[in-house]
Amino acid sequence: MTHAAVPIGLCILLAGCAPPAAPVLPLVPDDFTLRGVPVDADSTEIRFTFGDPDSIAESDNPFEDDAPLVTWMYDGFEVRFGGEGMPLGYMIVAPGEQTARGVAVGDAAQQALELYGEPTMRFPPGWTWADTTDGTALRIIDVVVQADTISRIYIGRAHE
Repeated sequence: MTHAAVPIGLCILLAGCAPPAAPVLPLVPDDFTLRGVPVDADSTEIRFTFGDPDSIAESDNPFEDDAPLVTWMYDGFEVRFGGEGMPLGYMIVAPGEQTARGVAVGDAAQQALELYGEPTMRFPPGWTWADTTDGTALRIIDVVVQADTISRIYIGRAHE
């Protein structure tokens, strides 16, 4: 007696089994962009793409005594600069902007897990994915999760 192969679609329907999830790709340089602008772009490229900031704030830098932290504020996101005017990264603070993979403030935290995989570190309320392939700077994507919802996203260099 021979048995016919059971089509996978029937297996999923009858047994409730799901196909395996697609593998998550490691972080790549394009992940460290906002609207296609890399986090290490100079201020001219940032102004060309985003326009003039709505406002600019300066604060003490806990990482460098002689260089303040400068933040250019736009509608829904911020550009953070460290010493010598070097961009550190982007902080998405409101719905409307998204990461290169499509994660936005207001999304379910599960969305970040599906698109980025398991975080490198979890320090509640933050989840951090780290790219250590660049020997000159540790680049990260950090999300703040509150009530299973993403409330803030940082894309850029880790502060030293």
